[in-house]
Formats: sequence, structure tokens, C-alpha cells
Amino acid sequence: MDPTRRIVTVVIAVAAAVVLVLVLWPEAQERLAPELVAARVAVQPAGAEAAVAGPVEIEAGSEFTLHAVLEARGRGDRPLYYTEAPALEIDGRRVPAESLLRWDRPQPVRIFWFTVEGFAPYVKLEAPDHLDRFHFTEFFRPEWPSAWAIPGRLEPRFSESLARDTVELEARSFGSQRFHVRIELFAEEDAPTATERYLSAEGDALPEAAESFPGVFAALPGAAGPASLAFGLTQIEPPAGAGGDLLRRLAELTRRRVAFTRGLLIREVITASGRAPGEIAWETVDLGAGPAWGGEGGVDTGDLLRAGARTVVLYRDRGTAGALDREDLCFDYQQGAAVRALSEVFVGEGLVEVARL
Repeated sequence: MDPTRRIVTVVIAVAAAVVLVLVLWPEAQERLAPELVAARVAVQPAGAEAAVAGPVEIEAGSEFTLHAVLEARGRGDRPLYYTEAPALEIDGRRVPAESLLRWDRPQPVRIFWFTVEGFAPYVKLEAPDHLDRFHFTEFFRPEWPSAWAIPGRLEPRFSESLARDTVELEARSFGSQRFHVRIELFAEEDAPTATERYLSAEGDALPEAAESFPGVFAALPGAAGPASLAFGLTQIEPPAGAGGDLLRRLAELTRRRVAFTRGLLIREVITASGRAPGEIAWETVDLGAGPAWGGEGGVDTGDLLRAGARTVVLYRDRGTAGALDREDLCFDYQQGAAVRALSEVFVGEGLVEVARL
């Protein structure tokens, strides 16, 4: 073979090899890539270094970020995590920085965010065994961005919020909320259906997984803390004459922030003040000429007001500045947690009782 023909042959062979590599490399690269396992939700409070794949407690009004995490297994079954979180904690341990990856694989990704809530804001049990019917549901939040990291929000699904609050307030800065994410992979950007789908923990994992399920619990300070955390949770009320076993189960759900029962929640509010329910003193006051807000002998957020069987938790001075009156706001637990004016709860003239906590 003459030298010219030999050179041409070599060039053609090299070119063919390059084309073959370019064609087969993406497929080979994907086969060698870490095996995708499952999705997780991680929460990063404002100012925190790491996102936590589990429940997080913050102060009311604090901001937080939700991070989608796609868990994978690399060589030697080494755990890896695709995420945009700057750092990650799982089961109380910090994930090594080298195990965190940004998504760089060829498949387009779409991310869908959900809140995980009780199926109804209020449940009245007709019989003790009806408690077994209570369950959680994932509610898609189409108004939230489809992104690896999004600003967190506490508000329950829109229809529930409208049904329960009778007072217009700014975006909810307190309450309880749990989250779910679905990560879908597509063959190409405009493909109508996903080729793979990975889900984080769903509502059917509750209440058993309450201590590890990803969520945010934003509490007001002091005795108002338990009262504010009821927002976003289902209120469950027992039937008349409920036995000790049912009440114990409801107390456990209330303690674990899975749901709440009004009487048990008020007990927690009192306990948070450092007292026992039998130790608090009730004083009769007139809402038309009530005590002042704050200071010695005044009332404050977290104090209790009651008339008959209706007990509410004071929230905010909204009427005449500095004086307790009917335009002030309270947390009311009449068929679901809601913010209401005192005038909506205590209708007409008459005295009410206040317990300063």
C-alpha cells in the first residue's frame, strides 16, 4: 500500500472511531452514572449552613428554602445526592461535601412540589374506631416553581385557607406544614411523558414517620407556641363520652403535631407557660372596658379567654391600640384553627374570663 493511501485509511479509521465514540458515549456515560434511588425533601432555614432532610423547627416569621434531593448509588454502593443545597444533613449526620452533586446528566428534569396535609381541616368522630380513617394526602401546589430549590411557604392548600380564616392577614408566618416532592426525568425537553419518576415520602407514611417526615414547624414565642403550631393541622374531636384509650391516642397525635384536639391543645398552651391546668387563675373582664395589652396586669399573646365552653388564645391587638376589645384577634378552634376577631367568637354583651399565662 502506498503511503498516501495508508494515510487516508488511517484518517478514515480514526474518524470512524471518533464518530462511534460520539454516538455511543452518552449511552455508555449513562450506564456508568450512579443509579438513581429515591427523592427526598430537605429544609434549609434562613441563615443555616445545611438543609435538613427531615422536620425543622423555626421561629414564626423566619424564612426557609425547600430543596429537592435525588438520592443515588455510585461505585461500591456509595450514597450520592443530586441537589442544589450547599450542605445536607440526613438522620442527624452531615453528608460529605464530595457526595453532593449538581444535576449534569442528559435527561431533562421536572420537579413538582406538594404539601402533605390531613384530608380535611376538621374531623368530628362519630365512633372511636373512626379515628383509623384519618389519613394524609399530597396536595399539588402548581403555583410553586418547578425548581430544585424554592422559597418555602406554610400556607395550607388554598381552599382550606379560605374556608377557615375570616380575617385577612399577611402570608402565614406560623404553623405546621409537611412537604413532598416528585422528580420526573424525560427523554427530551418536550417529551409528554416521563421515563422515570422518583417520589419522596408520602402521606401514607404518617403518623408512624412523624418524627422524620420533612416539614417545618414555625412557632410563636412563649405560651402561644403550641397554639400557633395547630395551624396547618387537622382538628379531630372525639364523640361524647369517649374512653381513655381514644383520648390517649388523640393526645399522642397532638403531641407529635400530626393533628390536634381542642381541649388537649389548650392544655399544651397552659403547660408551655410552666403551669398545670389546675393552677391557672381566671379573672372576669368586660370586653367593652377590658384590661390593657402588655405590662403589669395586662394581657398578651398566648393568654386565654373563655365564655362557657368556648376558649380561645389571644393573638394580636387590632382594635383600640393598647386596650383589649372586641376587634382584637384570637386563635379560635371551632371546626379547624382560624384567626378571628373576638367579636365573632363572643357575640353580644356580657363578661368573659381571662387567664394570663
